[in-house]
Amino acid sequence: MRIPEKPPDDEEIHQLLGQSDIKSIEELRPFIDIVNSKYLHWDELPMRFKDIELNPKLLWGYARLFREFNNRPIRMDGLTLRYVQTPLIEKALHDLDMRVGGKFDFESQMPSVALKRKYLVNSLMEEAIASSQLEGAATTRVVAKQMLREKRKPRTLSEQMILNNYITMMYIKDNTETNQPLTLEFILNIHKKITNNTLENKEYEGTFRTDNEVKVYSRDEGQLLYEPPDHNSINELLNQVCNFANTGPTEFYLHPIVKAIVLHYMIGYIHPFNDGNGRTARALFYWYLISQKYNWLEYVAVSTAIKNAPSKYTRAYIYSETDHNDITYFVNFNLKQLDIALRSFEKYIEKTKSENKKIIETIKNNPDLNLRQADVITTLTKNERLITVNEMQERYKITYQTARTDLLGLAKLGYLHKHTRGKQFIFFLDKDKCIEQ
Repeated sequence: MRIPEKPPDDEEIHQLLGQSDIKSIEELRPFIDIVNSKYLHWDELPMRFKDIELNPKLLWGYARLFREFNNRPIRMDGLTLRYVQTPLIEKALHDLDMRVGGKFDFESQMPSVALKRKYLVNSLMEEAIASSQLEGAATTRVVAKQMLREKRKPRTLSEQMILNNYITMMYIKDNTETNQPLTLEFILNIHKKITNNTLENKEYEGTFRTDNEVKVYSRDEGQLLYEPPDHNSINELLNQVCNFANTGPTEFYLHPIVKAIVLHYMIGYIHPFNDGNGRTARALFYWYLISQKYNWLEYVAVSTAIKNAPSKYTRAYIYSETDHNDITYFVNFNLKQLDIALRSFEKYIEKTKSENKKIIETIKNNPDLNLRQADVITTLTKNERLITVNEMQERYKITYQTARTDLLGLAKLGYLHKHTRGKQFIFFLDKDKCIEQ
């Protein structure tokens, strides 16, 4: 990835603005509007205006001046984040709230608690896999989901990363309380869960770094992208982050989604751990919104959308860090990916409606089946693969005995063939068994 160019020195820009006149402002006004409406970084100006004769530094100076007037500073001792709530951000936040608070009604469409659990578990698996792959986990989505569904022990470091992420997401879902305060202990706990048996030194799990050897490099070319703050400031900075999460600015309102994104950014900025900073940051983003009753996020795999734009993700961090910690760039990026993830899930809902109709119809025509069994038959008919008791248990979050009873019942009724693999039963669809739908 090409390293973005840093903006010009502030002193140079101030001198240039002092020498300009009203005429130059009027000439640049249309371009200033473009820069600020799209919230472009200095690095983007040459390409955006390559065919136009103008002074890019003067344009940048006026654009920055406008941003300063509309800036909402998030102050921490020794560190100030700058945030400009642009019309595009306001619209994006409004659209998200309207979509998830209005027509977004997924749970009511589930014919049973078991099926709701199945879709929830699937989403958490997708999030765990994508978040790990962002940090270099080299395992395919299919293999990873099979491991999680069958409760198979991880065979590689990548699989261990994914399992840890999944366990952490389930922990957050099951244990987060409304308006739960953020503490250093909680941050350390999340890091310990998410890095279990994946770091070069076991002692790094759930502990802050104790030196300044940790730096951020580009994965492809090994270029230095970022040097985090001194390790001696970690506790102080994170205490301020906790205070921000628990109280927030008093001079203006900050939307919960923006606060979650700021929390995500700050963990990346402070880089408090030897490794696992990205996974921890995304887990805390998820945790904060769940604590603020944004429970729809449980079903939306945001990291999947981020994983599909890794360079833009890195660039959003760099844009913010190089422009006086102006987190507007990072907020813009995350809102776009959140929108993409939600659109993907809305399509998934439409698909789910169709599948649920098939399940209900199957039960009407085959009254000896329960909802879980009908769903399993529908899934195996579509995918033609085996299923185990462990996978059945994990898929619907039911007890081992209930999962075993369901599958043995299907085998007794002739819908499945039962075989043994080692010490466990495996079940295959009997293709000759007619399921009336």
